[in-house]
Amino acid sequence: MTQHFRLTAVVAGLAAFAAWPAAAQKAGGDIVITMVQAPPSLDAHVSSAQVARNVNLHIFETLYARDETAKPVPDLATGVEVSADGLTYVFTLRQGVKFHNGKALTSEDVVASLERFRKVGASATLLAAVDTIAADGPGKVVVKLKSVQSTFLGNLSSPRSPIAIMPAEEAAKPGGQARPIGTGPFKFVDYKPDSHVKLEKFADYVPNPAYKERDGFAGAKIVHVNSVTFRFVPEAGARTAALESGESHFNETADGPTAKRLAGNAAFQIVKVLPFALQVVKFNHAQAPGANADFRRAVALALDPDEIMAIAYPDIYKLDHAWVYPGSPFHRDRGAWKRDATAAKAALAKSGYKGEKLTFIVDSFRPNVDVATVMQQQLQAIGVAIDIKVADWPTVSKIGFTDEGWNFWTHGFGIEPFEGPASVISPWVKGTSQRKADPRIDAMFDRINSEMKPEEQQKIFDSFQDLMRDEAVALNLGDYGLFQIASAKLKNFKPYRIPRMWGVWLE
Repeated sequence: MTQHFRLTAVVAGLAAFAAWPAAAQKAGGDIVITMVQAPPSLDAHVSSAQVARNVNLHIFETLYARDETAKPVPDLATGVEVSADGLTYVFTLRQGVKFHNGKALTSEDVVASLERFRKVGASATLLAAVDTIAADGPGKVVVKLKSVQSTFLGNLSSPRSPIAIMPAEEAAKPGGQARPIGTGPFKFVDYKPDSHVKLEKFADYVPNPAYKERDGFAGAKIVHVNSVTFRFVPEAGARTAALESGESHFNETADGPTAKRLAGNAAFQIVKVLPFALQVVKFNHAQAPGANADFRRAVALALDPDEIMAIAYPDIYKLDHAWVYPGSPFHRDRGAWKRDATAAKAALAKSGYKGEKLTFIVDSFRPNVDVATVMQQQLQAIGVAIDIKVADWPTVSKIGFTDEGWNFWTHGFGIEPFEGPASVISPWVKGTSQRKADPRIDAMFDRINSEMKPEEQQKIFDSFQDLMRDEAVALNLGDYGLFQIASAKLKNFKPYRIPRMWGVWLE
């Protein structure tokens, strides 16, 4: 079980630059991106929000990252050597890597970063199998596991809440307090939560010489522009107006009618990304009535996912209820609960629900509000009363990871189905997302992480999907996509899980 990435720095580095078209050598320019929301945090360890990844993965890098097909590949590491018993991983670090504060990357920073993530990471369970982490000189890191973990490199490379490498002095800070200092191709300039985040090209960044071009979250991260500004524009019409007026170069999320209207306009590029996420509805299991499986089943039986998704995502959705995307070897669509008002009312009667008004928290992203609104109407038909509380994403996500103040929460579940089964199960481990631990889910997570045979991993994941559906632990309403619109002036753009601003330039 040995993986090793051999580098020939000079030759590969020259090849990396030579691989880009001559036009790409046009340097300069300031790209403006409009996004739906502000990141909850620029401390990469503590947020799993897509809007946080959009920014943070330009600033930070990880030991291993995901390539274009979601396969783990080296990033800050040149490779890894795995012991014969599968318990010891020795990572060799790339040489000459600098942080944005000028400090050279060493094993001390990597150890401190991994240890911090184990304590404060939003997806700390990804490193649950780790026993010890230690430096072996300045250029090597040794990770020892408690038990064999088939998914360790996958977990380590997860971009969900990235296991970002930061200076050891920043890693010593509590969650949410580390400054955004990484080794990525862009460095932080400023952040105004009601306005924007601005990044600038990191002049001392050296692209990974092992790659010739972009490759997912890894690859050759070659920057041609001077800066990137992410502007927070919740209202869809305002994002469109900014693009059409030339004030922005990329709209990260556009609606279907706008995409259709601009499709024939040579000034714009329309990108359709489907699937991008699945629409999840969470129940608070720490509070009644969400703690009751009959109540959750009643909700599932009362809903019409097709109507909900058609209203929330007209033109770009698919009714698929597997917890990974089509194309994954683990994909098995069990279908939605069949809408049955009579059965829903019978289940509701057994649940102990007395008609009290329940709180549905939702961020201001229009499709999420639409999902909550249609659910409110459909559940009213069986006697469930809902009060919708709309706030910005940072506020809603803070409430949603506590035990009080909410009964329902809906949002996109995007990166986990992209990564695979262990990542899908992880947010439910120890009750993180449903607010009450389920020993069955915890055991499934442990088993799938230690199981080396794909066919046995499939059985475990099938059991997880059965449990999620049969007890309505949470609801998967279907897959949705995104329309993204770029100015024709933005050249060499290639869509991915985040709008990568390396490898592009402005005409």
